[in-house]
Amino acid sequence: MLLHTKVAIELFTDYDMLLFIEKGVRGGISQCCNRYAIANNRYMSNFNPDDEIKYLMYLDANNLYGYAMSKYLPLKGFVWSDNDLTEQDILSLSDESGVGYILEVDLEYPSNLHDKHSDFPLAPENKPPPNCKEPRLLTTLEPKTK
Repeated sequence: MLLHTKVAIELFTDYDMLLFIEKGVRGGISQCCNRYAIANNRYMSNFNPDDEIKYLMYLDANNLYGYAMSKYLPLKGFVWSDNDLTEQDILSLSDESGVGYILEVDLEYPSNLHDKHSDFPLAPENKPPPNCKEPRLLTTLEPKTK
């Protein structure tokens, strides 16, 4: 695609910046699974009006990679920022802006979200699983620190 668009991607000259970017590369997590569920659907013959109404849903989202590739991607002008961005600064950034940020943050995962997020936790990270030397992309409910 770069051949057709004639876009030139700037090479990194700062080795620490290259390592920072490579450390943030993610991929491979594209599903969340709940292996067993029981529906109580009022449109089915086995509906129980005494129980909570529950529906099952299956979604198949196609072209996630193509969608992501149609969005703005960083090309050049990579610099370390000494801005102390506030939460409001970050939330007010436009997806269409010519300037973007790659943030490194420490995250704490509140225990009140663990049950709700157990099938698909936020912020996967590359690290070795227990009793393994090779890093894998893991989705855990543990705090994330740099």
